[in-house]
Amino acid sequence: MKLLTATFLAMLSLVSTQVTAHGLDSLTEVTNAVSNPSESSDLVGSVMSQLGLSQGQAEGGLGSLLSLAQSSLGSSDFSAISDSIPGIDGLLGAVPELDNDSGMSGLLSKAGGFGESLQGGAMVYDAFEKLGISKDLAAPMVDIVKGYLDANGTSGTSDLLMKGLSAIL
Repeated sequence: MKLLTATFLAMLSLVSTQVTAHGLDSLTEVTNAVSNPSESSDLVGSVMSQLGLSQGQAEGGLGSLLSLAQSSLGSSDFSAISDSIPGIDGLLGAVPELDNDSGMSGLLSKAGGFGESLQGGAMVYDAFEKLGISKDLAAPMVDIVKGYLDANGTSGTSDLLMKGLSAIL
């Protein structure tokens, strides 16, 4: 029982130290990092370190890119990508909810057929804006995912990713 109490106090101390160091806005990130480490931590970690993003920003940004690829590719093509990225469901779930009537994607939804072809890319940029990520970081983030798939995916997986992200490339 003493060991359990000591472990709990140590974790509580870690969380309070992190909250003090990073502010109250980071409480959710710290709690999630302690209780639910990301299964796709290699990819998320690469994006965080190379682009200077928080875990939430990296996961949401990656999720928005992967969501675009998923909607652009058929399920059989996207399955090759999803099989190569552990924890992809968590990344797809990290995409922020967007208001369909505002932002660039909202405008394009009203533009008919031509707007529909551009809407997926606009949704990525709207998600980046909501996450506080510069849209200029989309291309470097795509490059990181492509490199990850080149190293960890099956042959041709990174080509499928690029095909699925053609709306923003």
